[in-house]
Amino acid sequence: MKYLSLILFLLLVGPLGAQITHGTIDYVEHKEFPVYEGMSIDQKKRMEEMKAEGAFDRTGRLTFDQNAFKYQQLQQEQEPDGRRGWWGNDETENKNIYYTDISDSLVTDQRQIMDRMFIMEDKWLQPEWEVPANQRANMAYTLPSKVAFATSPEGDTLTAYFTETIPIGIGPAGFGGLPGAIVYLKVQNEGMYTEYTMKTMQPNPAELSLVKPTEGDIITREKFNKVAEKRREVMERRRRGWDRN
Repeated sequence: MKYLSLILFLLLVGPLGAQITHGTIDYVEHKEFPVYEGMSIDQKKRMEEMKAEGAFDRTGRLTFDQNAFKYQQLQQEQEPDGRRGWWGNDETENKNIYYTDISDSLVTDQRQIMDRMFIMEDKWLQPEWEVPANQRANMAYTLPSKVAFATSPEGDTLTAYFTETIPIGIGPAGFGGLPGAIVYLKVQNEGMYTEYTMKTMQPNPAELSLVKPTEGDIITREKFNKVAEKRREVMERRRRGWDRN
């Protein structure tokens, strides 16, 4: 049922699909990761059950026009008792934003580390996609699509399905550069991966405008990576302390 609105839209627009140049796409983000070795057998079992139930899945929204695209996670809907599901309250909301200007090939990323926000702006490094020749149309991800493979500049293995029905090289989490919109993406590295699967697509009026993020201290990506690494080291020391206790 979650794909019904998209399927109905495609049936209605038919040949006009290639004219879609403004709109929003919602993706289901699914992360697969190894459970923490310090957990008990019961804790590991419960963690695996939660992953299978989608407790860690989120919804991300891609907004796009012919000149730019912007991606960020949506806030979790509140549970009947007022809680925001597994992720808790507003303080745990992911405020990361990926903004890509297609016209000048610049990315403006907003990232949060603890209570600090940062802005990074640099050139858009597109993966060198390999699109096998002589593919047949694939309906596995709702829209007629083709598969492509690449390695990201960060060393992630990428598998993407894209559709030329939306003839702009856009995608989730700042990924793009294909001859059409990404409808499914798997980003894999060292036994962990994240999947982005199109859930719904809504065309928007041509007057749709996108605004790049501005909240945060301006920083180079190199310096940001150093700050993030220090944060990971702090968390690792805390984890080792919990293990000893």
